[in-house]
Amino acid sequence: MRLIILSRVAFAVMLCGAAGAQRVNEYPQCWQPLHVRVEKFDALMRGNHCNEGVMMPHVVFPPAGAELPLIGSQEDAADETCQYLSAYSFKYAVTQHPADRAVADQFMDAVLRLEKVTGVPGWVARTFNRTDAPLWHEKVYFFPMEWHASRSMPGYRWQGDLSSDKFVNLCCGLSVYFDVCADEAHKPLAAGLIDRFVGRIVDNNFRMIDVDGKMTLWGNFCPDLPHENLASLEILAGLRVAHHMTGSRRYLDAYRLLIEKHHYDDEAILAKCLWPEEWKTSWDDHLAVKSLYTLLRYESDPALLQKYRMCLNRHWFDWKRRNFRQSEDVLLAVYYQVLSGEKVVAGKIARRLKHMKGCARKHQTFRIYSEDGQHVLERKSGTAETSATPMILAYWLGRYWGIIDPRW
Repeated sequence: MRLIILSRVAFAVMLCGAAGAQRVNEYPQCWQPLHVRVEKFDALMRGNHCNEGVMMPHVVFPPAGAELPLIGSQEDAADETCQYLSAYSFKYAVTQHPADRAVADQFMDAVLRLEKVTGVPGWVARTFNRTDAPLWHEKVYFFPMEWHASRSMPGYRWQGDLSSDKFVNLCCGLSVYFDVCADEAHKPLAAGLIDRFVGRIVDNNFRMIDVDGKMTLWGNFCPDLPHENLASLEILAGLRVAHHMTGSRRYLDAYRLLIEKHHYDDEAILAKCLWPEEWKTSWDDHLAVKSLYTLLRYESDPALLQKYRMCLNRHWFDWKRRNFRQSEDVLLAVYYQVLSGEKVVAGKIARRLKHMKGCARKHQTFRIYSEDGQHVLERKSGTAETSATPMILAYWLGRYWGIIDPRW
């Protein structure tokens, strides 16, 4: 179990509203229809959280923050960006509005910049900031040692030690974009990135290798090392995505190798931890369901499909007992109905879906410690805003698959 622990630039800024401090302040009312609340939370996110196309999951406003959304917990910014890429790809597939496709293209561009900033083809940053000097939040959140000055984009700093979370969200987001949104000019961009990204992992014996030449903390898909059952599910999905988008046989061969020689398909069945209770984690559930979303769409072998459905059923055995008060849990239910064909978005779950919540603001105080972690050197206090991405993704996923009534 894992530890709890510039033409394009100008275009990105234009689409995201040149994100500045608390640029958008209109919060929806709880009594408003779901489609109105989603639109307003989307405006909050793209107005306040968009950093050159990269979506920040958590931003801190001035005076503790900055005019641009550079300050906050950014470890999961690549996840947020890829999920937004999925959401707007689904939105475009529903609306067919060129403006929605343009926003999705902007998020695609942001993901490419997450690769460019590292200076290593096929390697992607967790996030980046336009700054010459370290920012105070780098020492507050985990992995402060993983911030680097960019050589390929001078004047930027980026965070490394990519995890399997980013692997899954990137593969899922790019595949959705490729399938339902990207035009003929953008499909090769998405396919090229997947080829470089997944290809680099295959070349390194199914390990995510950082710029220091070492495997990242949560980057182990390797058959020669002890690994989680969830990791087996994730890499199988990633290889299927890479084969689907590139047509390269090397990914199908790698997929078959992991199944036929190392039995990753059997391990994938047990990707969901059911006991002990304290080992269960919500983020693992989301990584599993996104992996299953790709596998169950791209696989055609009946025996493998049966195993992947067994994995899905094992997850639902646990999920169905939740109260679905969180948007993250509602998103799982929507994914499950899409993949299983079983109508579960009804009754309580439908009511929870209609009343999903988005980002919220609260006052926070952050402690900056000395290098040895023994002394508080400084405190920063300010207003922070959380993310509405799970709500927005759940809505447009549900709209695309006909689960959500546009009148809601």
